[in-house]
Amino acid sequence: MSAALERSKLGKWGEDLAAKHLASLGWTIAERNWRCSTGELDLIALEPVPGRAPNLVVIEVKTKSGLGFGNPLEAITATKLLRLRGLACQWRRAHPGIGEGLRIDAIGITKPPGFAPRIAHVRNIS
Repeated sequence: MSAALERSKLGKWGEDLAAKHLASLGWTIAERNWRCSTGELDLIALEPVPGRAPNLVVIEVKTKSGLGFGNPLEAITATKLLRLRGLACQWRRAHPGIGEGLRIDAIGITKPPGFAPRIAHVRNIS
């Protein structure tokens, strides 16, 4: 199997795990893998807030099979963050009235062979 296909499978697995993690926190996944001409957003979710409308949160998911090349969240560069901000605003314009505000979070998943995955959820990376 090619390295690109292996990365693709690992990435999808990581996004599935991130979505399950968010659901376990009571979040609702509004959309997955939203694409437009300028890029893609991994997860768009609604974070419940007692007494008011839920927060709208865009989540970038990074998954690695080990730490040999650093923490997965280190792959979110300033350029990537700028692109995420633009994509998040595009999604918001295309879906008015869903959730309150707009925040960008990141979930980094590390799954070394033979070990349970580790999930790191960092809120408000922008």
